Amino acid sequence: MHQHAVVALKHPKLYADKVKDMGGSTESPPQCASCNTAVTFTYDDLLLGSKPNNHPLLVTGYIREQKVKCIFVDGGLIINIMPKSTMNKLGITMKELSKSQTMIQGFNLKGQRAIGMIHIEMIIGDLSTSSIFHVIDAKTSYRLLLG
Repeated sequence: MHQHAVVALKHPKLYADKVKDMGGSTESPPQCASCNTAVTFTYDDLLLGSKPNNHPLLVTGYIREQKVKCIFVDGGLIINIMPKSTMNKLGITMKELSKSQTMIQGFNLKGQRAIGMIHIEMIIGDLSTSSIFHVIDAKTSYRLLLG
């Protein structure tokens, strides 16, 4: 995971002055099971030093003990996407996929129907998680898309 993002997630008080006041205290985060947190980015986040940076947040992780580069993190999506090419490289077979009737809109001009879905374990930095990915048969600029 990007070094600065890991530091920010582990030590949010270091960035308390960067967060807009939403009526709450920055002393400590809420401690409840129903609270949701999200990583969001502003226009200022696109600046890399003095040069504009329009690259999305790309991270590297591990699935099935294989290194996966170009994992695109997009908190604006509600699903995770895996291109069929990544599925093949990870050695995932069509038999391992569950059926899916999901039509993914906004992916391209026509939409894209998932060919299946799979539940997989993945490691990104110090984070170990389990996620469901909808597999699509399309060319993409990323190996995985995390919504």
